[in-house]
Amino acid sequence: MIASARQRARRAVRRLSLTESQAQELRRSLRHERLQLGAAQGRLAECRRQLRQALAVPVPESPLVLELALEERLLVERERAVSAQIERSLAALLRPEQAVRLRALPPAAVSDLLGRICA
Repeated sequence: MIASARQRARRAVRRLSLTESQAQELRRSLRHERLQLGAAQGRLAECRRQLRQALAVPVPESPLVLELALEERLLVERERAVSAQIERSLAALLRPEQAVRLRALPPAAVSDLLGRICA
């Protein structure tokens, strides 16, 4: 985690006023979903690499490019769906006032917060 991500995560933890017991419960509850998100992000990165490679040739193979572009779109949607599920699960484990503050955080801060909690 880079310095700015660590700072965002620390600010998010402070803003949410997470207790240590809440952080432990979140770690246990979100571990599976974080693994799903990591897998989705890995597949998306690989698909994008393959798409760049397919487009780098002088005469790109249209069916391959189309297939990879469609796969990329589906993987982006999957990544968003998993991220939204994680955020819903996280909000469900928080007190109501913490859940409101969670929804006010920018997406990058939520991602950093999850990385810090689940690390």
